Amino acid sequence: CTAVNVSKEPSGELSNKDSTAELNSNGKIPNRDSGIDSPSCSVAGETFPSEEGAEQKKSSVAGNPGEMEPDKKGTKPSSVEQKRDSMQEEDSDIDEGSSEEQETAEVPKLEYLDVNKCTEPQKLFNIANELLHTEEAYVKRLHLLDQVFCTKLSEAGISSEVITGIFSNISSIYCFHGQFLLPELKTRITQEWNVNPRLGDILQKLAPFLKMYGEYVKNFDRAMDMVNTCMQRSSPFKDVVQNIQKQEVCGNLTLQHHMLEPVQRIPRYELLLKDYLKKLPEESPDRKDAEKSLELISTAANHSNAAIRKMEKMHKLLEVYERLGGEEDIVNPANELIKEGHIQKLSAKNGTAQDRYLFLFNSMVLYCVPKLRLIGQKFSVREKMDIAGLQVQEIAKQNVAHTFSITGKKRSLELQARTEEEKREWIQVIQATIEKHKQNSETFRAFNSSFCQEDEHLPDFSVS
Repeated sequence: CTAVNVSKEPSGELSNKDSTAELNSNGKIPNRDSGIDSPSCSVAGETFPSEEGAEQKKSSVAGNPGEMEPDKKGTKPSSVEQKRDSMQEEDSDIDEGSSEEQETAEVPKLEYLDVNKCTEPQKLFNIANELLHTEEAYVKRLHLLDQVFCTKLSEAGISSEVITGIFSNISSIYCFHGQFLLPELKTRITQEWNVNPRLGDILQKLAPFLKMYGEYVKNFDRAMDMVNTCMQRSSPFKDVVQNIQKQEVCGNLTLQHHMLEPVQRIPRYELLLKDYLKKLPEESPDRKDAEKSLELISTAANHSNAAIRKMEKMHKLLEVYERLGGEEDIVNPANELIKEGHIQKLSAKNGTAQDRYLFLFNSMVLYCVPKLRLIGQKFSVREKMDIAGLQVQEIAKQNVAHTFSITGKKRSLELQARTEEEKREWIQVIQATIEKHKQNSETFRAFNSSFCQEDEHLPDFSVS
């Protein structure tokens, strides 16, 4: 824990340097999105009460050294940047604090107290203070995306369709946090905490607006593709982005890194609120509001996590598509890769084993031949077998262990796994996929039949 000094001073404006780097000629740009599910507001320049927050973060934040570790990740921009550039990993557990390294140079040294001597009210304030300071840093990142990247790209002549396709409804998200959530948190924690130490009432009131993140998260995968394409094909786009990334405000991090932060923000609220509830006394007047807030935020976090999982599935499909040399049209949201791996094919003529590779999807099995290539196409599809009507069973062959067969409408394959455990795993997962496909098909048929029957009994409103 640290000694806590709650500042009641009004926050200042951005420095001239930051203002020059981040403002356009008239000091702001209008929202570029529909603002669905967001409060009605306009971006009012940069003088909202968050701008001094990150510089004071380490001096006023309370907590033991272990609690400070997430914010220290950001002091290694080279490794973080490398992760973001590849865009192969989308870690949802990377803290927002990772992008605050440029503020750490002016942070005074912390004087730590024995964490065991912290009272329960102090622990609650520590959590509230952490929420406030991460929110201040987060609003700065939203400002960077909405008022710097978007503005400069628009001034460079990049079409509004491209900008909206990349940044989605980031303008509404920035407006909500900068003009609603952050000011209320700041007033409560820095001015009212001694007489009204609670967070639940604020979060419960504003949590429903977090639904607007659904639009941003769903668009995120497409946005990453658009950024990569524009960086390769549009010199004006590339020049603007690279020039901004060189500025101190970017902290040596890429545009893609900053675009990832809104995806990670909702789960961060959930974690902080869970910790807050653990330390909140049962009889606290804030418990009911805090529990309701957690319920609302958890729902939003589930939508965010579901979208992240969906993006991960699409990435897997794209990888398989490239490994197959684009031979099969598998990049479809309805497709799901369930299992893949090497297998041996037993020759029907002489029983010799041949190297093969299986891709098991929720709707089909791709039986492939490996290609000896270092880059590009790795497999050639030899047979495509639909899950509908597929059968899998264990077989016993003399002098050949770990064998099983899969039989489709047109062909039967005798296969050999490397171990007995691997054979059982293939049989079980293929059988489970077959059963699930049958259930889904029966459910669809029942729904379709019910729909047709209802349609037959609809009154006729046609005009004769």
